[in-house]
Amino acid sequence: MIYALNVFNIIEGKEANYRQYSIKAGKIIYGLGGRVVSSGWNPVRNLHGEVMRDYMIVVEFPSETVFQSFIEEAERQDIHSLRENSTTDYIWTLYEPWDIRDWVNA
Repeated sequence: MIYALNVFNIIEGKEANYRQYSIKAGKIIYGLGGRVVSSGWNPVRNLHGEVMRDYMIVVEFPSETVFQSFIEEAERQDIHSLRENSTTDYIWTLYEPWDIRDWVNA
């Protein structure tokens, strides 16, 4: 399992483009066995950092190989430009699962 964390801002007036990206990316993600495990918007408070990011999404992929398959299929379908041209301040990071309960009890 691997998790992709996405935090970003949507450019005003480009919401429809990001919605198109979300629909197309979602079909690829779910078709490969991934799923959106959390999403949020309109942060209540910015607790750290200078740049506020108004949106977040966490996607779970069965493996890094499946994530790479998503990237390749999104490139094949040429949908990355929908995301790139409709967002700013994008941070996209992959994480391995971490059971913090086991870690703190070690």
